[in-house]
Amino acid sequence: MSAFDKETKRNKFFETRDQELDALIDPKTGKIAAHLTGRINCRLCDCPDFIVLFTKNGFDFVRCRNCTLVYVNPQMKEKEMMDYYNSEAASNDRALDFLSSPRQQEADRELYRALFEDIRPRVPSGKLLDVGSSYGFFLKTAREMGYVGQGLEVNERAARYAEKNFGVPVRRKLLEECNFPGESFDIVTMFGVIEHLPRPVEVVREVGRILKPGGLFVGRCPNVQGLVCAVLHAEARTFTGRVHINHFSERTLRTLFAKAGFRAATIRTFVSGKDSLLNYLQFLDPFGDETTEFLPERFQEFLRDREKVKALEEKLFELGLGYKFKFIAEK
Repeated sequence: MSAFDKETKRNKFFETRDQELDALIDPKTGKIAAHLTGRINCRLCDCPDFIVLFTKNGFDFVRCRNCTLVYVNPQMKEKEMMDYYNSEAASNDRALDFLSSPRQQEADRELYRALFEDIRPRVPSGKLLDVGSSYGFFLKTAREMGYVGQGLEVNERAARYAEKNFGVPVRRKLLEECNFPGESFDIVTMFGVIEHLPRPVEVVREVGRILKPGGLFVGRCPNVQGLVCAVLHAEARTFTGRVHINHFSERTLRTLFAKAGFRAATIRTFVSGKDSLLNYLQFLDPFGDETTEFLPERFQEFLRDREKVKALEEKLFELGLGYKFKFIAEK
């Protein structure tokens, strides 16, 4: 584990999450207990045909033969997922602990302020809805930037934290339960949310309904075609079948936005995952502190040149190989 994981207590979250997942596995099949899951068609195109890519923690990760969406099948039943999000499961508490840690807030602050540099020229002010608002730090940042925001968060502890520590309004409901008036928001955001949605087309279509004309749908999600996923495969941390049930590429993201009625989208990748990639190439823990000890000397020399490394990372982002997407879709 890296020093960052230990300082933010992310390591405790991953340990607890894996213990909870192990408890759901049927020892006879090696898969998640059948009564907790159900088979589905692709949630993007409704195609029933798929190929299995790999199995991890009792979940099968598959690729749709039609639209190429990577998803979990069978998936946890929707009631089981909602019960988990609303529960006092230890992994939920550990997640809030690391998300609200000072180091994580420092990293998030930089990302959010950079995001507003992209948003403000297009929507300089207005009403903002953050779906899956977690502990409320983005809403706090939005308020500091002059936006009027509110959040939706089904985890009670996270919602209370946001209200108590940042004074931001949070409703304990799913978006589709809120019945907001049409064209009532200038911006809707989802950070690390669409990969969790059992019915992504329907939810993103609802985002379009409540956005004003010219409004923005803004978010982040993992990139299944990023270099980290391409190299680490099942070991990539994004592949957690209990909650990350959709794994989008740029192609499937654009399909999602088109099906939901958005007219344009800017999609870029970021986060190179350099530390994980370099460690993995040396047969080391991909989630430990970065080292170059066992790499070829000429490669080590290259990596010591920060400008060259920065240029390489920018090229990876340009080629769509970053670990995560950041997107802005316009109604």
